[in-house]
Amino acid sequence: ISSNNEQEKEYSIEQFQKDYSQLVEEKVVPILLDYENERKTRLKWAIIIVTVLSIISVILLFCVEGRSGVRLALFFISGAVVIWQLIKKNFENKIKPLIMPTLMQAIPGFYWKLTPPVTQEEISESKIIPFTDRAHATFDDCFLGEYRNVNIAISECEYTISSGNNASYILTGLVIRIDMNKNFDGCTVIRPRNPHYRDKHDDLKRANLSEVKLEDPEFADKYIVYSTDQIEARYLITTSFMERFKAVEEAFGAQYTYCSFYGDSVYIAPDTAEDMFNLCSLTSPIYNTEQFETLFNEFASVLELVDHFKLDKKLGL
Repeated sequence: ISSNNEQEKEYSIEQFQKDYSQLVEEKVVPILLDYENERKTRLKWAIIIVTVLSIISVILLFCVEGRSGVRLALFFISGAVVIWQLIKKNFENKIKPLIMPTLMQAIPGFYWKLTPPVTQEEISESKIIPFTDRAHATFDDCFLGEYRNVNIAISECEYTISSGNNASYILTGLVIRIDMNKNFDGCTVIRPRNPHYRDKHDDLKRANLSEVKLEDPEFADKYIVYSTDQIEARYLITTSFMERFKAVEEAFGAQYTYCSFYGDSVYIAPDTAEDMFNLCSLTSPIYNTEQFETLFNEFASVLELVDHFKLDKKLGL
């Protein structure tokens, strides 16, 4: 049975890659060819604007004395970076609606969406990340579909919290909801123990979640677990689960990964610290196939979650 399961897994991923590559070559690249001149035009203007702002920053650095000159120079340099990103993102937002629905044909039943299927309200209710009551959330690429008879919803998002003139990033990555074959009695949350921001887990304590002591010291050094149901939490956070959790983190190259068992779903949120599903670089030809290979690997990593957690089987965790 194990051998048959492995063949099924390999076939599904290989078939996805085969169909995906064929769609890129036959349907997507011909669409993109019509936009290569526009990419070059946008690149030209981006270079001009960035160059002008950089020159201004150098002049200010040498002409304005003290910290004021440094602050003004940094302001214009930051502006140059933001403008470049805006020009690139605007181009990407124009192209993606033309090609993403076609790429999703490689996985029957999967759809690219502009509205997040894992909503801000749902993320808050699952308690997967802190400060959702006062953080600013933005959403980007979103997907909804089914893989190996398991429903999957994906929301790419960024959560930031402002303090004066500074903004701290709580999460830059994905929140992935995977339907389970059972309802959880309580709520169990896994968060990084020492993230780049200060999290005292006050929101979890107010919701009557208490800390769960873990037997794996390596996992406990990096992550902390809170739950409304200690017995259920120990049933869920097993040694094998911890190994799968680490594998998910490695697949996304995430520094941290968040998790919540809530309702009838498991929520996984790898903090990738970068824009996922990225396309349409200004500096590379728009039909460059490497970007689609990266996109495939990112999406395949999401699908592999089902295999990591064995959620396609009625076996629990």
